[in-house]
Amino acid sequence: MPSAGQPPNILLFLTDDHGAWATGCYGNGEVRSPTLDRLAATGARFAEAFTPCPVCSPARACLLAGRTPSQVGIHDWLQELEPEFGDRDWLAEERTLPELLRDAGYHCGLSGKWHLGRSHTTPRGFDWHFGLPRWQGGHIEEYEYVLNDALLRLTGNKSAFITDYALQFLTEVPPDQPFFLNVGYISTHSPYLGQDPGLVATYADTTFGDIPPYRPHQWQKNEGLANGEHPREDLLARYRNYYAAVSEIDRGVGRILDRLAASGQLDNTLVIYTADHGCALGHHGFWGKGNSTRPLNMYETSLRVPLLVRAPGARTTGVVIDRCVDHYDTFQLICDYAGVWPTRNGREDQPYPGRSYRGFVEGGTPAAWDDTRFGEYGDLRMIRTPQCKLVRRYPAGPDDLFDLLDDPGETTNRCGEARYAAVESDLRARLDAFYREHDDPRHSGLRVKELPQHNRAAEAWRDGLRERRGLQL
Repeated sequence: MPSAGQPPNILLFLTDDHGAWATGCYGNGEVRSPTLDRLAATGARFAEAFTPCPVCSPARACLLAGRTPSQVGIHDWLQELEPEFGDRDWLAEERTLPELLRDAGYHCGLSGKWHLGRSHTTPRGFDWHFGLPRWQGGHIEEYEYVLNDALLRLTGNKSAFITDYALQFLTEVPPDQPFFLNVGYISTHSPYLGQDPGLVATYADTTFGDIPPYRPHQWQKNEGLANGEHPREDLLARYRNYYAAVSEIDRGVGRILDRLAASGQLDNTLVIYTADHGCALGHHGFWGKGNSTRPLNMYETSLRVPLLVRAPGARTTGVVIDRCVDHYDTFQLICDYAGVWPTRNGREDQPYPGRSYRGFVEGGTPAAWDDTRFGEYGDLRMIRTPQCKLVRRYPAGPDDLFDLLDDPGETTNRCGEARYAAVESDLRARLDAFYREHDDPRHSGLRVKELPQHNRAAEAWRDGLRERRGLQL
């Protein structure tokens, strides 16, 4: 246990594809997530938490490097089975959270998903690593993991193994050091079948009233489900498995928090539970996230993530915060609690877009907080205020403008309407101003067709695998 005066331990759960809507404490009365609900009750729940990018790798980079995709140069998910993408350290120019924290005296561990290149080795900054090399696969199967650079073949439930090895890391932390532990669960990621049969069975009689009727979107390019209409029972099987995945993750989170409580470390640990991005199960008429339509989308269901924070000492409990925050801000929060000042390899010429929300967590209100959020996915960029959302698809559209107050379901595009002209003009100007400050010309998403195409390679690989296996991934 760290001695008095040392910074707190930091426990970051970064789950894959867990939409905020699929959690009890966010109002879903059918999914069972007692641990996450308890975490919300003993800490803070952010009702308006967002990802800056609705797909895995760039979203993770936003949190773990604290900067925009157009600063770090990751614009889509990385197909790490392909050596061109899997053997490259995509954050080589960045000072990541584990590097910053290790240099500040933390013992750093990762159990689970990384997905930022070189996942078959220990990522820079980590002292300890249990991970998913190359392709993460299904949920319960024989799989070759990596443990501190050595391959390890195990058969069973991946979530259980990720939890088991996270617990092992905790036993190996030097007694005179605080720890940083990043736990990356994948259960809520497709495939949407193949979860623990016992947990799936507990949802046999669930009505899934929080999921809207599935009416295919005109742009759908689904993940985990073929396009078009499907029998209700086919959809129910996927709903049951997704809810079971949430319960599986909840069980793992509970095991880790119980261990910290038993060892007396929980009250000196900053606990954060969030997801890389959201996930739709038929919401808006598609299955998946930002790449489940063509053109790509920035719908609320793709962007909204759970964000639960328990501060050391739990001075604020059961508070619900309705100000808008995102992964850039979570990066800054972690640096704030650790007492580190983030710099990009010693340079400050490319500013960080986030701001610590520690004041909210501890019951205060940071001065002049701006609820405007920004996002990007390749050559798509977004600005969102509590009133309106503008999505620009460069260079020629189509663009979206949604009135979030009158049309929270984002069903009517107001772009080009005369009565929204002033709003659209203002949002365009603010979007341009943000990226003038937070865009590296070498890595800009507006140059995505000129950059190394991990996105196109990923899509080509996925389409080829569909043909080879007869699957819709």
